[in-house]
Amino acid sequence: METVRMLNAGRFVSRGRGRHGTRVIDSYELIYVDAGKLEMFEAGRTFRLSAGEWLLLRPGLRHGGLAAYEPQLVFYWGHFVPRGAEGGARLEAMPSSGRSGRPGRFGEYYRLLLSELRESGPGPGADLLAELLLLEAGRRSEGKAEKAASGLAERARTHIRLHFDESLSTALLAEELQCSADYLNRLCRRSWGCTVTEEINRVRLAHACRLLLAGKLNVKEVAYESGFNDLAYFRRRFRALYGQTPAEYRKAHSLGHVNTE
Repeated sequence: METVRMLNAGRFVSRGRGRHGTRVIDSYELIYVDAGKLEMFEAGRTFRLSAGEWLLLRPGLRHGGLAAYEPQLVFYWGHFVPRGAEGGARLEAMPSSGRSGRPGRFGEYYRLLLSELRESGPGPGADLLAELLLLEAGRRSEGKAEKAASGLAERARTHIRLHFDESLSTALLAEELQCSADYLNRLCRRSWGCTVTEEINRVRLAHACRLLLAGKLNVKEVAYESGFNDLAYFRRRFRALYGQTPAEYRKAHSLGHVNTE
């Protein structure tokens, strides 16, 4: 039986300005940083989160941002409330922040949660995914081998974020990291919940979103500046991830910041 009830959730993609608002809410909020760094405070405590780290904000406590959002920041958020005394005790026993032992799984659960909320709204499916997120928040890394693998996955992710607009593939990345392409793909799928190619595309598409909203380039120029040499492939990947064409996305989001997928 689920011990929490999911209210809503989203994915925030920074454009490099603004900061998290200062407020007091009546629900719990679980934030998971997928990329970049996020600086927050809650009731006098400060938290500086990097990729793979999470923060549990509690109801009734004043919280907010400590600094402006970084341009590369991406994080997921979800609001929920406990079910009964058991749920309340469980949440109060959790630490306020931590690092995920399986960051890829954490991000995958949030993506599934957003899909569930879009298709069915709050309900049993969303509640179950909230439970899985809380379980992942309580999971710790396992041993030296796992830490070494996580380190390699993090190096791969860093390289992708620095060189996404260049010629980049699983084979080229594996060569750079001095490992086999098959091993790298298995490792990254376990750590991120997706293949190397999917992660490259995701980073490129996130950059494309920022360029689209800046409004200075046409769609073809945005594709090339984001690392895509094939305009048709760019359009297909963009629509698959965001459910809109690049032009539709620009029109829908040009009046406000991107907050959900």
